[in-house]
Formats: sequence, structure tokens, C-alpha cells
Amino acid sequence: MSFALEDFLRADDSLCSFSGAFRAIVERINDPSASVANVSEAIELDPTVAAKTLRLANSSLYGYPHEIETLHRAVTIIGLQQIRQIVLSTVVIEHFRGLPVIGVDMASFWRHSLATALLARGIARYRREANVERLYLFGLLHDIGRLLMFLYLGRHAEELIDLREREGDLMFVAERRYMGFDHAQIGSALLERWDMTPAHVEATRYHHDPLEAPAFPVEASIVHVADSLANAMRLGSSGERMVPPVSREAFERIGLNMDQCEEMALHAREQLDQLARILLD
Repeated sequence: MSFALEDFLRADDSLCSFSGAFRAIVERINDPSASVANVSEAIELDPTVAAKTLRLANSSLYGYPHEIETLHRAVTIIGLQQIRQIVLSTVVIEHFRGLPVIGVDMASFWRHSLATALLARGIARYRREANVERLYLFGLLHDIGRLLMFLYLGRHAEELIDLREREGDLMFVAERRYMGFDHAQIGSALLERWDMTPAHVEATRYHHDPLEAPAFPVEASIVHVADSLANAMRLGSSGERMVPPVSREAFERIGLNMDQCEEMALHAREQLDQLARILLD
């Protein structure tokens, strides 16, 4: 069976583009001229997204001392940049909710994605990156192409898994052998369809090959290290049975040491259950 990258994006138009309330929310929050009122009104278009945004704003993940009772107040306190990432992450999880993806345990997939998001944000905070929430979103969606991949492959996914087992490969290596490309390329193409930022597209495309990222090598390196840490800690799984090796150059690029990694890992583990209860219930 031969594969083309575009086939995966054409397989289900409803997944590759937002519709209805989700589309309106994404368009509004991505509008750089949108005001606090505009963004608040957009979030209110979907009750589930609105409720989860408020729950996140009131969680210990953000640590505000007083209860935030309205979306307008949440957007005002947390800030437009940060709230955009929170809302986008909620919209995407809801967008893929309930899909019968052969070969993927969806709860485990999203736990791994959330763990990677938390670790990427932790690394970004350590580095004093601007708008650390964008790294949270980069981490959350780094493996999104794997969902599209398994949905398109259907029963053929068994052939891919058999190849992985027979060759003893990492999953993304088996994908390249089987299809000629991997889930990172599928995911980055999907993010382009969604009009995500070039940094986000590149961090997804190169999260297994961060040294090849042409314009955003730091972002790709952060997601690369966060992904490997989440796999090493067995915090969910997106399909990898082995831990992808960490590039020494990428690790050095982000400027961490092992003690700092262990501290971030413990903090992410503590946060993960709370975040999963809010976003995955």
C-alpha cells in the first residue's frame, strides 16, 4: 500500500478544519486585534469550553488567591496570550473526543500529551521564555498527527505495529519505513491547516529531529526533551513502547542539568492528575 501525506489530511474534512462554535472560537481568539470582551464572548459560544476554561483559571495550576467567577475576569487576570493557549488546548481535546481510533488508547494518549505540555512549560519557565503557555500548547499537540495517522490507516495500523515489533524500532522510525513519513509531518501539516504559528508547526514537525529545525530550534528542542521525559516517566503513551533517545545537542541547547529535569518531572507529575480531571472528564 502506498501513502501520500495529503491523503491523511483529506481523509476527514471535519477533523482537519474546525466548524461551528469551535471555528468561531478559534478565529476570534487568533485575531490579534480581539479585545478581552471579544475573546470572552467567543469562549462562551461553547459551554464545555467555557466551563473548562474557568476551571483551569481557578485551579492551583495558576494559583490565583480569589475565585474567578466570570470568563471576562479570567481573561483579564490571566491575560490574552495565556488564555488563547488554554482555550485552544481545550478546543482541540474536545474536537477529537470520542473518536474510535484503532490502535490508540485515547486516555493514555492525552495523558502523555498533557505531561509533555507541562514539562515543556516547565522548561520554558526555567529558561525565562516569553509566553510560556505557547510551549504548553506546543507540547500538548506535538503528537496530534498520530491520531490522524491511525484514523486513516484503520485496520492497516496492525501492519505498522507488526513492523515495529518485528524490527524492534521506535514507532516513529517504523512509520517512516512503512509510509515514507511520520506522524510529526502529518501533525505539522494539520497545524498549518489550522493556521497555527510557524513556531508551533516547526516544533511539531521536528520534535524527533530538533537539530534540523531551520527557524525555531529552541522550541523544537524543548518539545523534544519534554516528550522524552514524559515517555521515560511512563506518563501515558501516544504509541511509543520504548523511550525515544534525547539528543545531547538539543539537551545542551536548552541549558538544563539532570537535577533540574528531575525537579520539573516531579512537579509535572503532581500537576498531571488535576489537569487531566479538568480537561479529560
